Amino acid sequence: MSAQVWPPISHEQLIKEEEDSLAAELEWLLESLQEALSSLKSGLEECIAILTRQEPGTTLALSTLRSETVKGFVTRVGTRIVKADISLRLPSLPPPRALPSYPLRISSPLPLPQLSTLLTLLNQALDIIDVSTYTGDPKNGSFISGQLRLLADTIDEAKAVMKGGEDVVGGKWWEDDCAGDELVNPPFYSYHHYPLLLEDSTGYINVIDVLS
Repeated sequence: MSAQVWPPISHEQLIKEEEDSLAAELEWLLESLQEALSSLKSGLEECIAILTRQEPGTTLALSTLRSETVKGFVTRVGTRIVKADISLRLPSLPPPRALPSYPLRISSPLPLPQLSTLLTLLNQALDIIDVSTYTGDPKNGSFISGQLRLLADTIDEAKAVMKGGEDVVGGKWWEDDCAGDELVNPPFYSYHHYPLLLEDSTGYINVIDVLS
């Protein structure tokens, strides 16, 4: 099947008409993209509001699968844990007298570096959208293409932070950000660490017993 222009026009005129049609289509796509960017910006702002909200906090239950080695809850406000009430049952960590388990609480807010990094990346994504919409030329295809690649890379980095694991941005969080003696009440033995981290968008507390 073939198509012909009627009435016939010259080859040069046909090329010009094709270029004009492509330019009009690109302009329509760029205008539609601004609507999509506006919707994405609203979603990012909702996420940022959750990470910067002061009150009320979010209470999260902690437990171990098919055992009661770890049991309790933590309260997150913004990018910090502000309250924790956790009970531990470890052979190497005997509980205080008259208590069935070892209580673990925090004496001051405990920052979550992954959430802080996530907040930074989300704000960067907002900046990229604002530049694409207001500062730069939203009708320049080459400019918008570059901005979209930068935005995609930033969002992918944020997703990697939420996924966690050893390859997450910033390395192994538990090596640098373990809860220290000054944050835990009552103090625990130096060979126990209780890092709080994210993996697959889920909060984890890893009970590390160096002697076991």
